[in-house]
Amino acid sequence: MAEKQQKKFIPFFEILKDAGRIVWQNRFLLWFGFLMALGSPGSFNLGRDEQNLGGQPDKIGKFFEAHWQIAVVLAVVLLALGIILFLVSLVARAGLVKSVNLLSQNKKTGFQAGWRAGKKYIGKLFVLAVLFFLAIFVLIVVLAVPVVYLVIAKSWLAAVLVGLFAIAIFIPLVFIFSLTKTFAEFYIVLSGLNVRSAIETGYELLLQNIGNSIVFSLLLVVVSLAAGLVLLPVAGLALLILIPSGIAFFYLNKIAFGIFLAFATLLFLAAVLFVSSIFQAWKMTAWTLYFREIAKTEKPATAEAAAEEELAKSIAPTPVPPTTQKLE
Repeated sequence: MAEKQQKKFIPFFEILKDAGRIVWQNRFLLWFGFLMALGSPGSFNLGRDEQNLGGQPDKIGKFFEAHWQIAVVLAVVLLALGIILFLVSLVARAGLVKSVNLLSQNKKTGFQAGWRAGKKYIGKLFVLAVLFFLAIFVLIVVLAVPVVYLVIAKSWLAAVLVGLFAIAIFIPLVFIFSLTKTFAEFYIVLSGLNVRSAIETGYELLLQNIGNSIVFSLLLVVVSLAAGLVLLPVAGLALLILIPSGIAFFYLNKIAFGIFLAFATLLFLAAVLFVSSIFQAWKMTAWTLYFREIAKTEKPATAEAAAEEELAKSIAPTPVPPTTQKLE
């Protein structure tokens, strides 16, 4: 069984093209992509460049030392906001998968229907995410302990060698964890499995299609890099306009420069979110189509239909003579 699935032809480029077509024809999927982008790590990583103006870090540090209660409240608010956005991204992820699965069967759906469907799986998806986060955390600790011990012992050469060996183990394991988690999500959303069964089935599916999954993952990386190269000239043109304008505003008026800086930052964040929304929607659509290609996600509507399907499978390998067909 595993060999048959491994040798199965996967129309990779057709899947990528169909994903683009589905997103283009059903642009409500971009809202799911937007919500997924908001909940992705690093979505609000603004960097520290603004803080480096005029020695601001020292002033901010002294302020929070004097008013530590504000720092604690701010940290709690940011943590709560991050958790909320993460949960929203899980619902959006499930809603997009559910919607794409219906659209690929030529069934009608929309954002509200997808959102309602996605909310049903938030508990299972959250547990799944926590389990894989803990698994990766434990893996990092286990691989890091020997390296840290060798560094403390000042065995630098051994630390480097063991560190390289740890990286060689870490990368493929994280790849396996990531794809197992992705397939488990599909089994939770499209087949209604519990978390444990979804992980086990997702891992089995990955083993049966490891080669195809590696190829598909690399194709997505290539497409994302190509898209980045295409956007580089656009980003360069924007910088050519914004940097001279910013310098002019800086020497003209400090207040005007502050307004311009705030506007430019918001414009940059909006552009990043817009592009990220498109990519997230397209990438998750592509993964959904790929999953449908390698796994049967549709269940028979009734027990009678399931029995008929099982009977058809059992008699399929046995050839039936033409005379028998006529008599029947």
